[in-house]
Amino acid sequence: MPAGPVEVRDASGAYVGRGFASPSSPIAARLWTFEDRPVDAAFVAARLAAAAALRDAAVPPETDGYRVVNAEGDFLPGLVVDRYGGVLSVQATTEGTERARELWLPALEARFPGATIVQRNDLASRKGEGLSVEDELLSGGPLPPRAAFRERGLAFVAEVSGGQKTGFFLDQRENRHVVRGLARGRRVLNLFSYSGAFGVAALAGGASRVVHVDLSEPALALARENHRANGQDVDAPGAPAETVCADVFEDLRARTAAGETWDLIVTDPPAFAKRRPDVDRACRGYKDVNRLALGLLSPGGLLLACSCSGPVSAGLFQKVLFAAALDARREARLLEKRGAGPDHPVSIDCPEGEYLKAFLLEAT
Repeated sequence: MPAGPVEVRDASGAYVGRGFASPSSPIAARLWTFEDRPVDAAFVAARLAAAAALRDAAVPPETDGYRVVNAEGDFLPGLVVDRYGGVLSVQATTEGTERARELWLPALEARFPGATIVQRNDLASRKGEGLSVEDELLSGGPLPPRAAFRERGLAFVAEVSGGQKTGFFLDQRENRHVVRGLARGRRVLNLFSYSGAFGVAALAGGASRVVHVDLSEPALALARENHRANGQDVDAPGAPAETVCADVFEDLRARTAAGETWDLIVTDPPAFAKRRPDVDRACRGYKDVNRLALGLLSPGGLLLACSCSGPVSAGLFQKVLFAAALDARREARLLEKRGAGPDHPVSIDCPEGEYLKAFLLEAT
């Protein structure tokens, strides 16, 4: 079966749907419609228009950083598009979606005239299908290493070239807003901090102190840049924000030994499990980091515990947090279960798209 457009029929010959084949992928074809209609430029433009309408209604004011297309969640399988101001960062995760570029690229150019459109290709799924993993400039230019954007009036920079995901964790926007609303007067420890966005939001909400911990010095440099872009002092004597380059697990153990306490802690590690065989090991990691974090919380302190591991379900993650609280000998109650924002819709037919879990706990 060649890559490209495909029509699927069942054993009796009855029509099932149309989409695009990816013969080198474990999923041989992804269906874009179950209606008996052509998947053409008009079809894709209509799907993109529907996606844009959802964002027009759901994205908050003073925000030009958000997800434009969320693959199956917007009924455009394999296609992810994030907006960072005047830059669109695209991922075509399969060969079939790559072959459909002649349909989705003109629709994006028409919807966002004058935008620079970059395709991020450094994906394991593309490598497995023998596709290029070098980034491409699809429209506009030149190829930008970074892109500035705003989120609820706060200024941020996305690493369009070389950064994680498409350059920023847009899926945590609403959870950052929650932290901003809870931060006033609190001391905040931001673990696996990456670009420091949770800490920027916390200081904007009135936090008395923020400390970022990450193993990547370039990530911490980006965090410092984001703080300064919002007029927030960082890494200076008396500054409210500090960056620490360290292994998070080792750092937490050192803070525990020193007897530190914190009022609000965010644990947002990278995906510990990308495949089902990784789940047991991942759960041990999630339990360890959240056990240590719970032990550092002051009475009434808050923990926002996150997991972006798709194979770790929300139910399993909650059990891990229960075990972490038990081992930490802390009574805790679950205040809220959260996930990605509404610009990351999930198709009811593809529950695997609901990967982000964010549980807000209070330790007594």
